[in-house]
Amino acid sequence: MQGKRKKLIILLVIAGIFLLGVLALCHFFTITEVEIEGNDRYSEEEIKEMVMNHKYDYNSLYFWWRIKNEEIKDIPFIDTVEVSILSRNKVKIKVYEKDIVGYVRHLGYNLYFDKEGIVVESSSQQIEGIPRIKGIVFDNVELYKKLPVEEEDVFKKILSLTKLLAKYEIAPDSINFSKNLSVTLSFEDANVLLGKDIEDDEKIVKLKQLLPDLEGMKGTLHLENYNEDMKNITFKKDQ
Repeated sequence: MQGKRKKLIILLVIAGIFLLGVLALCHFFTITEVEIEGNDRYSEEEIKEMVMNHKYDYNSLYFWWRIKNEEIKDIPFIDTVEVSILSRNKVKIKVYEKDIVGYVRHLGYNLYFDKEGIVVESSSQQIEGIPRIKGIVFDNVELYKKLPVEEEDVFKKILSLTKLLAKYEIAPDSINFSKNLSVTLSFEDANVLLGKDIEDDEKIVKLKQLLPDLEGMKGTLHLENYNEDMKNITFKKDQ
């Protein structure tokens, strides 16, 4: 009996030491500072709320291990997340956002697609700075597959145009394509007709200059035939 008691006491002491060690380890590696990198569409607080959502994520070792071994899912517009331990109390969360150039509306949802035309997200959320694309015809849409459009060149045009617009900090409400891929930009009540030639800076630079004058106006600004030698630019008011 005494031998059994001694063994039990020894086991309890070992268990107690182990428990104290675990508690000390947890306390020693408690996260007090988080560095966020790569986030454009979400604030730092939003990233922390979405990523650090498990019971023991306050511990830097556990948090690093979980993110390394668990695929991040159900965070809109986020592709992958990496965590690195900077010190026992500080971690860095590096976010890789999905590459999105535009979205289309379909059955009440916004379908966001990348430069190849692949639908990377379906959401009711609208992202500021991502233009809505109108005028392209498609059906049988599937997530993570290419939008089945008749004119695949449209994606090259969208990529070129969105890069130019971002360069000059121009954010239209929508980019509208006609059947012959002529482009019209919409800004509240005013439209800007760019035509088919949209791959040079001239029109976009001129649009940047004229945008302040379009505020509160209803009609269409005609830049489809614009060049640097043109003196008169037509704005046709809505009737």
